[in-house]
Amino acid sequence: MKSRGLFTGRSGMSTKTAEGMTCLYLRTLSFEQVCCTLGIIYNDRVLSKKTLIKNCEYVADSLPSLWEVSAWLKPKRSGYYALDGTWVTYRGEDRVLLILYDVETLDVVSYCIALEEEEESYRRLMDPVREEIGTPKGFFCDGDTGLLAMLKRDYVNVPIQLCVFHKYSRAGQVLPFVRPRTEIDKQMKALVEKVLFAPTKADALSSLEELRLYAADHAKKRKVQTILALLEHNFDLLLTHFDNPDMHSRYNNTLEGFNAVIKRKTCLMRGFKKEQNVDRWIKLILLDWRFHSLHASFDKARRGKSPLQLGGVTLPKLWNWINYVTIKYPKKKVAKSRS
Repeated sequence: MKSRGLFTGRSGMSTKTAEGMTCLYLRTLSFEQVCCTLGIIYNDRVLSKKTLIKNCEYVADSLPSLWEVSAWLKPKRSGYYALDGTWVTYRGEDRVLLILYDVETLDVVSYCIALEEEEESYRRLMDPVREEIGTPKGFFCDGDTGLLAMLKRDYVNVPIQLCVFHKYSRAGQVLPFVRPRTEIDKQMKALVEKVLFAPTKADALSSLEELRLYAADHAKKRKVQTILALLEHNFDLLLTHFDNPDMHSRYNNTLEGFNAVIKRKTCLMRGFKKEQNVDRWIKLILLDWRFHSLHASFDKARRGKSPLQLGGVTLPKLWNWINYVTIKYPKKKVAKSRS
């Protein structure tokens, strides 16, 4: 059989092959990488980038949404969620991808694409899953004003933990923490770390008071006063994990790491040219994450399992999750339940 015989049917490619090529793209870095890989196998340019993109878009449109997959497979939720935004580009303009993420199972619970990180945008993120998540046990976030406003209004008694490392990074934008230039820079870095990475709540409060005394002695140093104001802002939310032992982390790093995965893909795509493509490709990337196995996880209990499996979903060994969803997803049954 000639190598080109694989690519017949819709847009020069069968549906099954289109699903396989889409999976291959999602497991590699770029469209060009897929085309080159096939070229190596068949010693010929058997697939163009344009054809690959067209078929990936067809596959994306045929798949159920993130929320429909959840309604079908019903993954269990830990009750602890991280919320954050990462920026993507559409025709040279910024769009923010807001994500709700289960910090225990690493599953994506909901997402929303918006113009700004504002209260109403985060409410749109939460609305599709309010019934599913019920009353959460705790939230992890970076302290965005709109996000905090939404959480405090809609989830009044739910603990909120601000990401300590995010606060540390913000302080590092004011003072050169990587290479402190002056003695004051070195002293301030040590004080900030003492406050943010304190082993107990009492130590954190004591260290903040020490920082305040230092700032009083350096009242004319603008950067010192800026750092103090930065740490005092929402300081109580940096201490939440001390009063809620089950919130064993003071960081939002699991979601930050996931955002890096999205960035690698979208940066190589060099932005989106069509409005519908923003949601189309984000949907593909997020669904792929839910089904992919965490082979490189530092946590042995997670290693070799997908986020959906960590949420208690029983899945077979999947080489091509798209083909599995296409065959197994009960379209009519789920459609009736949501109507």
